[in-house]
Amino acid sequence: MNRIALRVALSVSLIALAGVAHAGTLSLKDAVVQASSIETRYLKAPGAAVTSFTTEYFANGEIMMRWDDQRVLLMCNKAAYLNLPGMKPAVGTLTIEQRQMVAYEAMMAGIGGVAALVGLTGETIEYADDGSELRSMREGSWAYGVEHYEVTSQRLPDGTVRVRARKTETVNKVGPSSPGDTISTDADQAARLAELAPVDSWTELVIQGGPRPQGVDAGMSLKGWVSTVEKKAATVGEARKLHDCK
Repeated sequence: MNRIALRVALSVSLIALAGVAHAGTLSLKDAVVQASSIETRYLKAPGAAVTSFTTEYFANGEIMMRWDDQRVLLMCNKAAYLNLPGMKPAVGTLTIEQRQMVAYEAMMAGIGGVAALVGLTGETIEYADDGSELRSMREGSWAYGVEHYEVTSQRLPDGTVRVRARKTETVNKVGPSSPGDTISTDADQAARLAELAPVDSWTELVIQGGPRPQGVDAGMSLKGWVSTVEKKAATVGEARKLHDCK
């Protein structure tokens, strides 16, 4: 009887082990550097609309950034083209220096989202080799305590990497101030707390690997686009020649 029970227990254990996905690790930094596209998605507050910022990388060094109906194309030799309908003031009325700053800010917006998530998760993440989600807890510091996050990581069968950090809690380790305090006052704590993202907000990266396309379609029209340099072309192909892109 004991032998039968032992065999049953062993069989159950083996079945359970067979159902557990093996975990691997990957460098999130390497995945970002080698990506053909990175989509950064945000939920800034519960009930808010999800926003998205996508950066596409090309083998010839061109970079296309998209959000809503806005687009910025980085080329070579400081040349960039801006298609930002509805921007106020209109991008066409800006000086060359101001246009270049808009292009720079767009580039930093994409980098900033990646850096914030990597800073929280670390450069190495775990993934399940069957494509399922793995969850872990992380924390980040703020002026008066810590923020807790649930990190979800996933590597899909096509190699796409998905990482999401959802805020679960804000912890104040200081507590109420006393009468006469000049630092760590309740007012300052409230002000710093107001700067933090709310609970259940999240940031997610969707990183596509694989070979990068050679470049943006040479025939793509640049009508309605504004250049960040004095010269302006009608198509991407003309722009490459005009700006001496290799």
